[in-house]
Amino acid sequence: MADDIKQQEEYEENDELMVLVDDNGEEVEFHHIATLDYKDDWYIYLQPVELGEMEEDEMLIFKIEADEEGNDVFMPVEDEDLLNKLYEEYLKECDLQEGDK
Repeated sequence: MADDIKQQEEYEENDELMVLVDDNGEEVEFHHIATLDYKDDWYIYLQPVELGEMEEDEMLIFKIEADEEGNDVFMPVEDEDLLNKLYEEYLKECDLQEGDK
């Protein structure tokens, strides 16, 4: 899937950054790429500011769920078929936004 990911437009200075805490308790900064509704569930598309082992054209997709207190919790999407469908939704949204310009 990484090879198929369309290069995201250049990040501008006002791009939204998010800070999440990883499993080791360390803070990680992410560029917020998109938040989309797919089949009545919400998904967030993120790219780490420091890519590490990731390529520039890769992103992470998380399902947005709520914990017992109603706070957003990002659950990684691991199902390859679902990831492909979510990616297709992202591409559709990009095409729609480009048509609006």
